[in-house]
Amino acid sequence: MLLPRHLANILKSRTPEICFRSFASQEKNPFVKSWDVLKNDVSHFLGVNKKPAFYPQHVDVVIIGGGFIGSSIAYWLKTRTGEGLSVLVLDKDLTFQNVQKNFSLGLITQHFTLPENIKLSQYSAEFLRNVKENLGDDVNLEYHPCNSLVLASDKYAEKLEHNVMLQKEFGLKNNLLSTEDINKRFPWINTHDIKLGCIGTESEGFFNSWNFLKGLVNKSKELGAIYVNAEVTGFELEQQRDVLMEGITPGSFERINRVKYQTPDNEEHYVKFAACILAAGDNSGHIARLAKIGTGDGLLTVPLPIEKREYNVFSLEGKAKTTGLNTPMVMDTSGLWLRRNGLESNLLCGHIPLLTDETKNFTEHEYFQNVIKPSLINRIPDFEDTEMCKLAAEKQDCNTFDDSGFLGPHAYHNNLYIAAGFGRQGCFHAPGIGRAIAELIIDSHYTTIDLTRFGFDRLLVNQPIVEFNIY
Repeated sequence: MLLPRHLANILKSRTPEICFRSFASQEKNPFVKSWDVLKNDVSHFLGVNKKPAFYPQHVDVVIIGGGFIGSSIAYWLKTRTGEGLSVLVLDKDLTFQNVQKNFSLGLITQHFTLPENIKLSQYSAEFLRNVKENLGDDVNLEYHPCNSLVLASDKYAEKLEHNVMLQKEFGLKNNLLSTEDINKRFPWINTHDIKLGCIGTESEGFFNSWNFLKGLVNKSKELGAIYVNAEVTGFELEQQRDVLMEGITPGSFERINRVKYQTPDNEEHYVKFAACILAAGDNSGHIARLAKIGTGDGLLTVPLPIEKREYNVFSLEGKAKTTGLNTPMVMDTSGLWLRRNGLESNLLCGHIPLLTDETKNFTEHEYFQNVIKPSLINRIPDFEDTEMCKLAAEKQDCNTFDDSGFLGPHAYHNNLYIAAGFGRQGCFHAPGIGRAIAELIIDSHYTTIDLTRFGFDRLLVNQPIVEFNIY
């Protein structure tokens, strides 16, 4: 949705100014507060309850969402500021059940075309190489080197060549392969409709995403971040009559300053903050609406277009012996992807989610028979006898505007930072995304990788930023 020109012009002069300070509650007698904290600490130590020692009433930064991106942000804020900033992380499922069952996360690849994504991939690979130094000696990513092989039909061969040239400008070592090269290295691949391929030669593979997330969470807690198992149910807005903003009636500006949340035992709490970071994955669009984003006037008329996208991961039992130990992560022209399951005897495969109405109504069996299997047999004819073996149903946060993530302050709520909509890239790129948000909070601008183009503002001026995919 486009805004009127006079509202879009606001973006040219808007500069977020966030003032941080160490908050101290003024709502309780200090002696009563001290006793409450002591009492809860003792109960927690003795194992009487498993609730947090206390629910803070004021913090500097609230992070909504404790997944890869949210916990990376917490890690970077606490790494850089220590006790200088108080950080609270709210998540409605701190067991992270969705991540534990997710097999397709944890892919390290360098096959991107946006400079921002290329730089994020380079940095994230570096962070993961030094994961024990960054997160602790007990973090085992179970890393498996595995090059990614991108296949292009005649229609997209020229685009693939251009992509590789761009990637080489950033120092990436991706090599083009002719059909003869592909047949020689991977004789099990049918290349009748393939014009060109591209394979990475370094910094690619896959890792245990669950162990990575646990490492981020544990390190963030060790550094002082507070995690609370709770669901955000609303925001409290404070009218600020002294704020003037183009397109906003003088005296009507409302600033969010408290978030309301509910714990599993139905207790309701409020916490006041200087800055709030929305990193709630596919629930981010819903939480944004609680702050009137998409339901208000002016700059608030534009919703955050993030939705849940679901897809299935299938196991091809016993098929690893056909492709061998050097099986790459194959990204087919059809949207099919396939890779080894570590050193196991099976292969994992799936398909980039299709958005057509027809496939949305498919049963799991129909999806496998009509989408997965035809692409699979076309690329690897030896798999004609493959039967469906569903491994997991997975989900990701999808930005329906341009499929790229949102990063940075909201156009109206300049103390609300968005870090969502990155899909499966959110896991691998989390180190760089978390560092970037920490830079905005602490330095007021990006100091390493300039990710300005991922800002919410592109929605208002209808400027999508598309990661070109040759599928």
